[in-house]
Amino acid sequence: MHPAASKALFDAEVAALPGRLLDQRGWILNSAMYPLLDCSFTAPERKTLRLRLACDDWNDLPPSISLLDSAGSQLTRGPTDPKGVFNNSAHPSTGRPFICMRGSREYHTHSSHVNDLWAPLRSDPRYTLFNIVGQIWNAWLNGKDW
Repeated sequence: MHPAASKALFDAEVAALPGRLLDQRGWILNSAMYPLLDCSFTAPERKTLRLRLACDDWNDLPPSISLLDSAGSQLTRGPTDPKGVFNNSAHPSTGRPFICMRGSREYHTHSSHVNDLWAPLRSDPRYTLFNIVGQIWNAWLNGKDW
């Protein structure tokens, strides 16, 4: 996708993020400057999880999602969850734990999922930036150790 079109789509999706709902969910937008969306999940008695979504080529490519601690350092181990969204093994490309769900670049480039293509999903409203982050948030909420 042309970089200007990618930026325009990213900016439109970020502008549409519902501020009141973000507050209710305990989401903090640390930064939302194309091509990076950096947000944190907070909740009482829970360990904060921070995500950095690299959205270069949005939405020709899904975002590459990094798992970070509250200070912004790369995690060596993420939460565990019943659905396996957080994969704590090393991704072949990054060598780090990763988000293993449709809508993350790491999922679609992993050898187990290369046949699950991003192209048919990119226009599906369930795969906006807000909804991708929301799916990760749900997994974080259901995690056992965070």
